[in-house]
Amino acid sequence: MKMKDNQDMFTSNLDYKKVFQRLYVYRKSYIIISVILLIGAFIYNKYAPVVYKNATTLYLNEDDKTKSLGSANDLFQSFGMFNVKENIDNELEIIKSFTLLKRVINETDLKVSYFAASQSIFSDLLFNTPFCRKTELYRESPIEVIVDPSVPQAVNLNFFVTILNETDILVEAEGDNVALYNYIDDLVISRAPNITYKQRFRFGDDIKSRYFNFRIQKTSSFSKDFTRGRRLYFMMNDNNELALRYQKALLTETTSERSTLIRVTLTGTNRQRITDFLNNLTSAYLGKSLDKKNKTALSTIDFIDSQISDIADSLSFAESALKNFRSTLGLMDLSFQGQQVFEQLNKLENEKAALSVQKKYYEYLNHYLANSNELSDIPAPSTANVVDPMLSSLVTQLINLNSERASIMKNSTSQQNLYLADIVARIENMRKTILETVKNTLNTLTISLNEINYRMNKATGQMAQMPKTELQLRGIERKFTLNDAVYTFLMQKRAEAQIAKASSIPDYEVVDAAFVATSRATSPKRNLNYIIALFLGLLLPTSFIMIKDFLNTTIIEAETIENLSNFPILGRIFHNYHRSTMVVNDHPNSSVTESFRAVRTNFQFFSEGGKRQVLLLTSSTSGEGKSFCSINLASVFALNGHKTILLEFDLRRPKIHQEFNSTNMIGISSYLIDKAIIEDIILPTHIENLDLISAGPAAPNPAELIASERTGELIDKLKEMYDYIIIDSAPAGILAETLLLMKHTDLNIFVARIDKTIIEAFRITTKSLENNKITNVSILINDLNIRRESYKYGYNTKYYTDDRKLGFFSRIFSRNKKAS
Repeated sequence: MKMKDNQDMFTSNLDYKKVFQRLYVYRKSYIIISVILLIGAFIYNKYAPVVYKNATTLYLNEDDKTKSLGSANDLFQSFGMFNVKENIDNELEIIKSFTLLKRVINETDLKVSYFAASQSIFSDLLFNTPFCRKTELYRESPIEVIVDPSVPQAVNLNFFVTILNETDILVEAEGDNVALYNYIDDLVISRAPNITYKQRFRFGDDIKSRYFNFRIQKTSSFSKDFTRGRRLYFMMNDNNELALRYQKALLTETTSERSTLIRVTLTGTNRQRITDFLNNLTSAYLGKSLDKKNKTALSTIDFIDSQISDIADSLSFAESALKNFRSTLGLMDLSFQGQQVFEQLNKLENEKAALSVQKKYYEYLNHYLANSNELSDIPAPSTANVVDPMLSSLVTQLINLNSERASIMKNSTSQQNLYLADIVARIENMRKTILETVKNTLNTLTISLNEINYRMNKATGQMAQMPKTELQLRGIERKFTLNDAVYTFLMQKRAEAQIAKASSIPDYEVVDAAFVATSRATSPKRNLNYIIALFLGLLLPTSFIMIKDFLNTTIIEAETIENLSNFPILGRIFHNYHRSTMVVNDHPNSSVTESFRAVRTNFQFFSEGGKRQVLLLTSSTSGEGKSFCSINLASVFALNGHKTILLEFDLRRPKIHQEFNSTNMIGISSYLIDKAIIEDIILPTHIENLDLISAGPAAPNPAELIASERTGELIDKLKEMYDYIIIDSAPAGILAETLLLMKHTDLNIFVARIDKTIIEAFRITTKSLENNKITNVSILINDLNIRRESYKYGYNTKYYTDDRKLGFFSRIFSRNKKAS
C-alpha cells in the first residue's frame, strides 16, 4: 500500500477540510496567542511615541527662467544661469546632503532637545522600555538651556530637571562612556567613562563641571508644577549625529516619473519641529541655488573691474593731455583731409581695442584653465564682446560639469564615485578642448591685430604729411578716443553683469510650504496593529503546526494508522486524564473506561461471542501504552463477570506486577524452567474475576524459554481455567519472542499510540507481521485526545466524568500526563 503520512495535508492535493480539522485541534492555542498579541498591540498603541510626517513641495524649472532686457540677453545666456537642465536625481541627493543638513541644524539652533516622560514608582526601572511614554518638547519646554560653546559638552546624556519652586531646580545626570563634543570645532574630542551628577541650583546659575557648562532659564511656558507627575529632562546633541538622524528620516522624491516637482518628507515625534525644519531646509536650499548663480555673476564683475582699473588711468591721462593741448594752442578743429585720416585711425583703433579686449579674455581664460582647478569662476565670453557660439557652449558645459562634480562629491557614495570618475574625465577632456580652441583663436587674433597695425601705420604715415600741430592733436585725440571706447565698453558690460546678478532668482521655488496643519500621524497605526496582531495570531500557530508536522516522525492522527496498515482497527482508547493506571477499576464512568468497554464489545463481535480466548498485546517500540492497555482490557473483561487472567510475558522489562503491588519472586519464568507449578504462580488481585501471573525472576534466555513446549502447556491449562487470557508481551518491533507467542493466540492486538508511535517503526513492524503470515492482528489506537477528536467524530464529553472538578490550570497540566 502506498504510504500516506501526515504531511499529505500540505501536498498539492490539499484536503481543506482535513487541514481545518487538523488546525481546529489547536483552537485554544490560536485563542491564547491571539489574545496575547492583541494585548501586546494595545500596549504598543498606548505607550509608543506618536510619529508625525510632514512634507513640502519644490518646483524645479528646467526651462530658461527669465530673458534679460535688451543687449544683456546674450550675457545671461552665456552665464548659463537660465538654460541649464539640472539633474533631478542629483538635486534630490543635494537636498538631503550632510553639508546642507548641518547648515540647517546650525541655523535652527538644535543644540538641545527637551522631553517629558510619564512618572511612576517604577520610572527608573521602566524609563528605557516602551512602557514609559516620552513626549518631545520643542516650543513648549518650561526651561531653556544656554550652552557655552567654548567648553566641550556631554552630548546624548539625559539631564533630569526637577522644578522645586519658582526659583530653585534640581539637576541630575548619570551615564557611562559619554561623548564630549566641541560645538566650535564641530567634533567629539574625548569621552567621559562615567558621569554621576546631582546638585541644586537657582535659575540662571552657571552649572559647571569638567564635562559641561550651561545655564538654565525660564521660558514663557514655565510652570512650577510642571514636574509633578512627569519627569522633565533634556540632552545636548552632537550636530554630526543629529544630521545623520535627519538624513535617515528625510525622504526626497519626485511626485511622478516625468514631473519636476520634488516632494521633501520628514518624520519625527514633534510636528512643530519637523515643520520648522522642512521650511528652513527649503530656504537654505534655495539660498544655496541663488549663491551658486550669483557666484558666476560676481566672478564676471571682478574680471571686468580688473580691466576697468587698468584702462581708467590711461583714459584720465589722455583726457588731460588733450585738454591741455587744446587750451595751450587754442585749437578747436583741423582740416577736412586730416579729419578723414583721423576718423579712419579712430575706426581702426576701435577695432584694435575690441580685439585687444578679446585677446586679453582669451589670455586670461588660457591662464585660468592652465593653472586653476576651481572652474566655477570662469567669466562668460560675452563679457569681452566675444561672439563665439562654440566657445560659449564649451564654457557653459564645463561650468555645468563642474557643478555636477561638486554636487556628487558632497554626497559621495560608492555607487556615485563610479560616476564621479566619468565626470572628472569629461571635465579634463572639456578643459583640453577649450585650451586648444583658445590657442587657435589667439593665433587668429594675433593675425587680425597685425593687419590692423599695418593699416594704422599706413594711416599714420599719411598723417605725418600734415602740419606738426595737427599731427600732434590727432595723436592725442586718438589715444583719448581709444581709451574712452574701451572704458565705455567695459562699463556697459559691468552694468549688464550687475543687472544679471540683481535679477537672478533661484532655479527652484516652493510650491507648498510645510504647515503644522498638514502634518499627519503615521505611527502607531492602531487599527493596523490590531489587524497585524490577529493575523500573527493565526499565522504563528499555523506555521508552528506546519513545521512541527513537517518535521514530525510520529503518528499524530488515527487516519495515518488506517492508511499505513491493512489490519483492521479494533478500537480507540482515549487519553487518560487521571493519575491512576487501572482507570477501568478506579474511574468506571470516565471516557477512557468507556473506550475500553467499546473495545471489549468490538472484540466480542469479532469473536462471535466465543470464550476461552487468548489475546496478546504488543507494539512496535516501548512506551506506547501496551501494559496500560493490557491491565485495563483485562479489567474490563473481569468487570463483565468473565474469569480473566493477565500474563506478564514481557520477561525483560516486567512492570505490571508493580501496578498490582504483587511480588515477582515467582512467575512465568519459574514455570517455564519447571521450578513451579501453575497453582504457585497464579496471584489473585483486588479486582474481582481478575488474576495475575507475573514475569518472575529475570531469565538470561527469555526467547528460548518462550519457544519451549512449556509455554503452550501453560496457555492450554489456563484456557481450561479462564474465559479470557490477556498476554502483555514485549514490543514486536524490537524482540523476536513476541512472534513466538502469537502462534498460541486467538487475536494479536497491536497498540499504536498517538504522538508516540514512530511512523516508520509502525510500518516496518506491521509489514513484518504480514510477511510472517500472521493474519489475526488488529490495531488498537491508544491515547486519542477526546477533546481533539470530538469535532471530527462527534464525541460528546458531557457523558463522561473526566476532570469535571478540575480547575483550568489543573486541566492544562493534567494533559501532560500520558497513559502508560
